[in-house]
Amino acid sequence: MSNVVTLDQNSNTGSDVLARVKALLEQSTVTQAQIAKEIGVSGSTVNQLLNGNYKADPTAMVQKLANWLTARDQRADAPRDPGFVMTETAKQIMADMGYALTTQSIVIIHGISGVGKTTALREFQRNNNNVWVITTSPSRATMTECLYELAMELGLENAPRLRGPLARALRRRLRNTKGLIVVDEADHVDRPTLEELRILAEEVEVGLVLVGNSRVYTQLTGGPRSEDFARLFSRIAMKRALTKAKKADVLAFASAWNITGAAELDLLLRISERPGALRLVSKNLKLAVMYSGGEPLTEQILLHTFNKLEGE
Repeated sequence: MSNVVTLDQNSNTGSDVLARVKALLEQSTVTQAQIAKEIGVSGSTVNQLLNGNYKADPTAMVQKLANWLTARDQRADAPRDPGFVMTETAKQIMADMGYALTTQSIVIIHGISGVGKTTALREFQRNNNNVWVITTSPSRATMTECLYELAMELGLENAPRLRGPLARALRRRLRNTKGLIVVDEADHVDRPTLEELRILAEEVEVGLVLVGNSRVYTQLTGGPRSEDFARLFSRIAMKRALTKAKKADVLAFASAWNITGAAELDLLLRISERPGALRLVSKNLKLAVMYSGGEPLTEQILLHTFNKLEGE
């Protein structure tokens, strides 16, 4: 006698759950392997449940599927992260990058953190060929490390680590590409490295964009070292200063998250004035979605999550 226990087909709950899961599979919305992973069972268990061959009381397993469907519905109803938002600042940054790419010029984009510089750089890179973005840091700020980062971005996996051979390999790779080198967090880079990048860009006729905080600009224009930077500074074709998050940028974020209430907009504008600007707004919105339970993002929820982020 078979010990296979099948669901009572008169059970609306069990049959409805299995019917919904089967419908999703037939629509190729999800796979059995994905479902199994998300409910914490094997693929064969899901297969047996759906085919009525599960060799045990299926109640607990069906409940797992029901919980999975409920969570899926809640995620579908919840406000979704819109991803990249085309703000006014992003448009300006991408226009500046387009200018540098088209004319093989040097452009500096500098200002406060959290206004969307890095996200705009990455979006421009995704939508344009031959754009190479590297990020410097205290450990990657020397000339050799910076050039090696660029080599990795260019796909030169076996690039030499000695400065001279490395520079020559980069010139061979970049020549005739008419591309664009972008250095994010360029405020970490010292004068000799900036000069090396400037000479490299000019020799192979590619554009160069330096992005960072105000230091990346002020170190070129003032202080006792200003003469050392004169050759580089004189070649800068465009400078973009970003001193604060624009109101239009905050409203663009709010619109992308389907937030239209006056109280909610006012709160987001006030949050954007804090250190972190749009980055803080974005973090707050993402946390608010977790607390919203699929409901619209209200002023109360946004204020609660902001206080959470602030440790209050």
